[in-house]
Amino acid sequence: MVGGPPSGAVSGRPSDSVAVPLDLGRLLRPRAIAVIGSSRACGRVVEQNRRLGFTGSIWPVHPTRQTVAEERAYPSVADLPGTPAAAFVAVPAAHCADVVAELAAAGCGGAIVYSSGFAETGPCGAARQRDLLAAAGSMPLLGPNCYGLVNYAERVLIWPDQHGGVGLDAGEWGIAVVSQSSSIAISVTMADIGLPLHSVVTVGNAAQLGAAQVAEALLASDRVSALGLIVESLGDVRAWERLAACARERRTGLVALVLGRSEQARRAVVTHTASLAGDAEACALFLQRTGIGQVASVDALLGALCLLHCGGPLRGTRLTSLSSSGGEAALIADAAVGRKVHFADLPPGQRRELSSMLGERVAVANPLDYHTYVWGDPEAMARVFGVMVRGPADLHLLFADLPRADRCADDDWKLAIGAFASACASAGARGALVAAMAANLTGEQAAAWVRRGLAVLAPPGVAMEAVESAACVGQAWARPPAAPVAGPGGRSNGAAASTTSSLPSAAPRTTLLDEAAGKRLLRLHGVPVPDGAVCESPGAAVAAAADLAGPVAVKGLGAAHKTDQHAVRLGLVDPADVRVSAAELLARFPAVLVERLVTGSVAELLVGVESDPVFGPRLSVGAGGVLAELMRDVGHLLLPVDASDIRHALLGLRCAPLLTGHRGAPPADLGRLVAVVERVAELMLGTPELAALEINPLIVTPEGAWACDALVVTAGGRT
Repeated sequence: MVGGPPSGAVSGRPSDSVAVPLDLGRLLRPRAIAVIGSSRACGRVVEQNRRLGFTGSIWPVHPTRQTVAEERAYPSVADLPGTPAAAFVAVPAAHCADVVAELAAAGCGGAIVYSSGFAETGPCGAARQRDLLAAAGSMPLLGPNCYGLVNYAERVLIWPDQHGGVGLDAGEWGIAVVSQSSSIAISVTMADIGLPLHSVVTVGNAAQLGAAQVAEALLASDRVSALGLIVESLGDVRAWERLAACARERRTGLVALVLGRSEQARRAVVTHTASLAGDAEACALFLQRTGIGQVASVDALLGALCLLHCGGPLRGTRLTSLSSSGGEAALIADAAVGRKVHFADLPPGQRRELSSMLGERVAVANPLDYHTYVWGDPEAMARVFGVMVRGPADLHLLFADLPRADRCADDDWKLAIGAFASACASAGARGALVAAMAANLTGEQAAAWVRRGLAVLAPPGVAMEAVESAACVGQAWARPPAAPVAGPGGRSNGAAASTTSSLPSAAPRTTLLDEAAGKRLLRLHGVPVPDGAVCESPGAAVAAAADLAGPVAVKGLGAAHKTDQHAVRLGLVDPADVRVSAAELLARFPAVLVERLVTGSVAELLVGVESDPVFGPRLSVGAGGVLAELMRDVGHLLLPVDASDIRHALLGLRCAPLLTGHRGAPPADLGRLVAVVERVAELMLGTPELAALEINPLIVTPEGAWACDALVVTAGGRT
C-alpha cells in the first residue's frame, strides 16, 4: 500500500524531454482501465468513475483480494481479460518498474504512476525513476508522483481522490488544465465560477511526458476552448514552441502559471523539480514571444481562461466599466494602476448620448458610475448599456455583485445583467462580469452567464490580470510567428539540443578578457570602438595620446569595475596630465589603455548579453553609465531579434527621449544605434565560446554609437 504523492512534482529529467511524439489518445480517452495495487487508491478510482458516469471496463489487479470496490480483481496483469487502454499504478516504488514493464509488454495504451518515492527523494529515487522510464519504453507514462487525469468530456477518470467537476454533455466544450502539482489541480476542479472543465491532467515528476506534450495532445480535441498550464519549469523550450504553434493554428488560447518567481519559491521548486527553472524575467519574455498568456495566481489563470472560453483572445487592453456606484468605479480604476490596461476616453458623441439618458446629476466618465436612476428599468438600462458598449474598447465590464440567494432577492441584478448581455450581443461587443468580491459571483448563476458568453472575472485585480493575459495571446496572434529562441545551445536555427540531465552540469571555466582584448573582439565583429593603444609605461601613454591628437581617456587594464576602483581618467589633453595619470594607474595595474575620448554624447546606454540555461542568450538594453544599477531602466529581449524588436525596446526605455531629441537637443542616429546593437546580438549567437558581454557605456551621438567600455567573458578558458 502506498501513500499519496506530495503536492508538487520532481522531474528526474526536464519536462517535455521526449523527442519522438507519443500517441496519447488511448491514455487520455480510455475505454478499459486497469487499476493496480493499493486497494484504497484503486477503489477510489473505481468509485469516482461510477459517479462520473464512465461506461467502460475497470479491471482491478491485486495479488490477494477477490474484489476491489465491488469489481472483480485479477491477480496479475497477465490475467486480465483484455488489453487495458490505460492503467493506474499504485504499488510500492521499488516494484513500479516491473509493473510498468508488464503493461508495456501487454500493449497497454499508457500508465499513470501514482506512487511516490522517486527523484523527489534523492539519488536512489532518481535511479529508480530512470528504471521506470526504461521500463515504459515507447508506452506513454504520466508521473510518477501524480494523481493522473479527469476527462469530463468523455466522462472517464484515472484519479484517486475527489474532484469538483461535472461531466460535459454531448456538444459542450470547456477548458483544459495541465498541472505539475496534483494538489493545485484538485483545487482547480473545485472552482465555482461557472467555467466548464473539459479535462484536468497532472504530470507529476514528468519523467517522460511533460506539461507541453500533454497539452498539445489535448488540443487535438475540438471541445477544448482554452488551455491552462500550471508548471514549475518550462523545461524543453522546443516542446513549448511546438505547443504554442499548435495552439495558434487551432485558435485555442494558452495561459501559463509558472511557479517559482520569488527566491523562496525557487528554493521550494528545487525540492519539486530537478529541471532547470530558468530566470523569471526570461520566462516571461519567452511566454510573451510565443503568444502564451502569463498569470501569477490560480484565480487569474481561471479568469484568463474564462475570457478565452467566452470569445477567444482579446485584441487589446482597452476597457470600459459600468457600475451603479462611484466606489465600484474607483475600485476598478485603481485595479488598473501599474498594469498594461487602460480605460478608453469616451468620444464626445457618446458622452452626449449618455448624458441625455442619465441626466445632469451623473458625471459621464469611464469607468462610468451610472447611479441608480435607471436601476430596475430593463429598457432604460439596455439603452445606456448599448451606448456604452459601442465605444472604443476591447472589453466591456459590468459590476455584478449578486446578493446571496438564501437571504436576498436578486431580481434587479438579473435585469441589469440581462440588459448588459443583450447590449453586448446587439453591438457585437465583448462583455464580462466583475465583482468587488469573488464570492459574490459564483455557482449556477455564474455558469448561466458564462453560457451566454459573459466571462466571470472577480475581484477587480484578477480581472485586470486576466485581461492582460488574454490580450497577450491576441496581440501575439496578430503578429507573424516569432522565430524560435536560440535556446541553451546558443543557436538560432531551432535545433538546439534539449538539456537531458536531471541536474545542471558543472559550469565551464570562464575567463574575463581585459578591456583591450574585449574591444578587439567587438571591433572584429563590426561594433565601433574608440581608437586606442595598450601602454606599459608613462612615456608610451604620452606617445599614444599624441597620436590620437585630442582629448583622451586613460584606464587601468585588469579592473572589471573601473569607476569603483578609481581606474579611469577622462578628458586629458596636456601630455603632463597623461604622464601623471598613467604613472598613477601603472602603480596598480600592469598596463593602461589610452583611448580617444568620444564627444558629443546625447545618451549613455548599457547593452549586454548573457545566457539563460533554459532559454539561451538574452539581450539587455538600458540606461548606462555609473547610474545604470540605480536607474534600472532596462528592457530585455530573447535572441534572435530583428531591428524592429531592438528599436521597440530602445524607444520603450524611460530615457528614450534622450535618443529622439530631448528639449531641442540633437537626436541620435537611431538606425546606426540599432545596427550596433544588432551586431552585439549577432556576435553572441555566432561565438559559441562567448559566455557574457556587457558594454557600459555605449556612448550615443548624433553620428553613431561607440563601445567605450566592455566586459567580455568567455567560457572554457578560451580567449
